[in-house]
Amino acid sequence: MKEEWLEILACPWCVTRPGAPPAGMSKGQLRFVGPAEQPEALRCLQCGRTYRIEDGIPNMLIEDAVQESGSA
Repeated sequence: MKEEWLEILACPWCVTRPGAPPAGMSKGQLRFVGPAEQPEALRCLQCGRTYRIEDGIPNMLIEDAVQESGSA
């Protein structure tokens, strides 16, 4: 996965919800989880949902996301 993808992809849960993101953050902003060379997932900085990366392709289906405990 390329770093530029983080500018294009967004958490599908957060971008469909009303309201503004926290200050200094894009709505549904994601970051890589795992080693930089081959990350294993994308995590939303807003809601904490984690979307797995399988064979280099992110699975952005909300129903397949893992919700971090204690997150929105």
